[in-house]
Amino acid sequence: MKIEVENAKEEILDIIDKCIKCGLCKARCPVFKIMREESFSARGKVLILEKKIYDDILYKCCLCKLCEDNCPVEIKLCDAFRKAREILANSGCKIKQAENALKNVQETGNIFGY
Repeated sequence: MKIEVENAKEEILDIIDKCIKCGLCKARCPVFKIMREESFSARGKVLILEKKIYDDILYKCCLCKLCEDNCPVEIKLCDAFRKAREILANSGCKIKQAENALKNVQETGNIFGY
């Protein structure tokens, strides 16, 4: 598993290395529109990942790819965020909302528990 995590980290850096930090991704990000903090934007997450910090803030993304639509260098940011989530999951990071959603799916067949 260690090798998989290290490979994922390298893949993330390969993806985000192309980012020019222009901020155009922020304009369309639904999470940033609500939270209004740089760390919740795609650029903010890139800055966090560049420092090799894997934090649960990476789950504060709906993976809608609107940031990718606005990217002038066509970076697949959601691929990097998805890989970072895999690293978090493989390292045992537990997110309460994710655990609740998984429990609801197992018990009722949908994430809402209905």
